[in-house]
Amino acid sequence: MELRRTGVGVKQLSSIRKIACAAGLSLLTWGTSVSYAEEAAQQQKIIDLNAVPARAIKELAYGEVLYDYYQENYFAALTRLNVAEKRGEIIEHQQEVQLLRGVMYLSYGMLHEADRIFSELLSSETRDQQLAKVRFYLAKTHYLNGNVDLSKQHLEKALDFLPANFLDESYLIQAQLAYEQGDVTAATAYLKQISPNAEQGLFAKFNLAIFLLQSGQLDTALDLFDELYPSPESSDVQRSLFDRANLAIGYHYLANNDDETAREYLLKVRLDGPSSHRAMLALGWAYSKAGLHTKAIAYWRELLTRDARNPAVQEALLALAFSYFNNGAKREALETFVQSAAVYGEQINLIDSAQKDLDNNLFREWIDSRGVFGEKVFSRWVVGDVPVTTNAIEYYLQEVTATNEFNQYFHRYQEMYHLQQVLARWLRQIPIYREMLSNHEKRYNRLKPQVDERLKNFVNAGLKEQLSKLQRRVEQGLAEDDLWLLATTDELEVYQDLMRVKDTLDSIPASEFDMEEQYDQWRRIFGASLWKIAEEYGPRRYLLESNLKQAQQAAEEFDLQAASVGQADKVAGTRFLHYDDRINELEQEVNTLNAEIEIVLERSRQAMKQVLVDKLTKRRKELDFLLAQAELSIAKIQDEAINRILESTDE
Repeated sequence: MELRRTGVGVKQLSSIRKIACAAGLSLLTWGTSVSYAEEAAQQQKIIDLNAVPARAIKELAYGEVLYDYYQENYFAALTRLNVAEKRGEIIEHQQEVQLLRGVMYLSYGMLHEADRIFSELLSSETRDQQLAKVRFYLAKTHYLNGNVDLSKQHLEKALDFLPANFLDESYLIQAQLAYEQGDVTAATAYLKQISPNAEQGLFAKFNLAIFLLQSGQLDTALDLFDELYPSPESSDVQRSLFDRANLAIGYHYLANNDDETAREYLLKVRLDGPSSHRAMLALGWAYSKAGLHTKAIAYWRELLTRDARNPAVQEALLALAFSYFNNGAKREALETFVQSAAVYGEQINLIDSAQKDLDNNLFREWIDSRGVFGEKVFSRWVVGDVPVTTNAIEYYLQEVTATNEFNQYFHRYQEMYHLQQVLARWLRQIPIYREMLSNHEKRYNRLKPQVDERLKNFVNAGLKEQLSKLQRRVEQGLAEDDLWLLATTDELEVYQDLMRVKDTLDSIPASEFDMEEQYDQWRRIFGASLWKIAEEYGPRRYLLESNLKQAQQAAEEFDLQAASVGQADKVAGTRFLHYDDRINELEQEVNTLNAEIEIVLERSRQAMKQVLVDKLTKRRKELDFLLAQAELSIAKIQDEAINRILESTDE
């Protein structure tokens, strides 16, 4: 009867299972909520986008680096590459990423670092095409470093294996190398191999035509120049090349005393193009040589209406004055010489003023305010769209910013400025990291006692022992085929009532009362109750065993979670140690980098400033020479006038 008094099966199993699952979820939630998030810091010819890759991209990190690389966002690409290497995310594409790093270093002007990377790749086992790319970039590095022989050697070895999208640029470099060595024939041969439809094709034709013109092959040069003839759809670059071609041919014929042909080509130059000043000056000389002084004077006078800071305008002043003098117009000549001297003196004072502005940090203020708003910041300036300000220095920036030397320094300045901004942003985030670390530590210290207490209470509740006892009870009941093991709560209450009634019947002496009819009624009621349980035996047994199994699984899950919490507890106490040291270390590194970047920025400013200073110095020397010519001419005219006065007095 003891067995039947404790048989509460299904309901008790369900209760145990729910408690165990709830405890497991609470522990799991705590285990994942105390993690500390560490930041991974994320932030010019390039490989042809249309080229078919040598092999498929097998690693996500390599693809991310390529994406930034093709966007010409080299800083972000290098940052992602360094992070990926630190985390071991790039294994399959080691050679490719080293090649990319070398190319990006090359674009930044870091020639020694690029040379080191390319040399290391050259000594490693690489495929023919990959090796050819390495040799190409190594040749480009040597070319920029002035090592002509090494550059030529690597290009010759790489040529047979280079991908098609590298060939045109390699031909251009080889042509330049040959030309610098005085081999015009070889330079011409290389330039002829460049695809006419390629981006480099127009420049190749122009350079080749210039080579041919200088070597005396006039007819061939003219044929190439004719191919540069612009169409209505031509870009400004194509039209400018055509202007330069006509200007070059015009000067060639002018130097060879063919004034009429020179005028024919010079007249093709656009009046609003960047070559118009020199073309108008040359046209004046062409007409003057042909004896057409009126037309020559007309062109020079028209040129004088333009900006007096332009060298062609300044030369036109002196040419006009000499034209007047040689044709007997002494008064007009003297007036023009005086005007020339005044203009030259004004321009010399302007240059002196510009140099003083440079000494007063004007250039630093100018570059800091204008030099960081886009990679193509000077693209409009090259075609003459220079901002107009009261500073004398502004005009001369037009020619300077169009030079390759200045743009290399400026590109480096831009990238360093961008890096400085990134580091400044990181520096502003460091207090946030300290606060995050403090919050995680506080949260850990608050949650740990709660979790320990919950785990302790669960263990002390003895639920595992109750589950074991219940398992033995169920196994024994099923073995003895005890149907009351499957009874519901209401049925168990009926069972308990029946057992009390039976105990009462058993307590009445049979000798005094005949209780057979009552016993018979009890047996019918007891049998009916047992029959109802028997009819649902299968579903009830399945539900009991299912709940028992789930309770066992919940208990096992609890054991795992408890073990996990125990393991986490071993390291949790030291989890946040040294993070503050790491934050302080990174803060110091950022400050050190900022100091180094400021040094590089200042060097870039000084280098760009020096390019401008050299330009101003050169222009001042030219103006000094022109001023001297004007003053000597004025003195000569004045001497002649004085001599005539003296002669008339003697008579």
